[in-house]
Amino acid sequence: MEENRFEIPKADYFTLNYNIYCGSLDGFNYKLNAKDKEHLTVSVWMGPLCMDKSELAANETFPLDEDGFHRALGWLEEQFQTLHGGGAA
Repeated sequence: MEENRFEIPKADYFTLNYNIYCGSLDGFNYKLNAKDKEHLTVSVWMGPLCMDKSELAANETFPLDEDGFHRALGWLEEQFQTLHGGGAA
């Protein structure tokens, strides 16, 4: 399995109770949110403030299944590379 810099719970974490997961890595912030049992929305922004007080850099929705979860992680990595400048954190 491919290594990922983001420590994110497995897909079933989001399907059980529509859980939300937020994290940050060196000024890059992200939020994963399952509003229903079919979709996982990933939002990213830069800076020291919470999402509500920041300008959203990107937002994408994926199917809430194993494939969609892996696609979301790949997209999150791409956003980190783009917004953070590709440096290792």
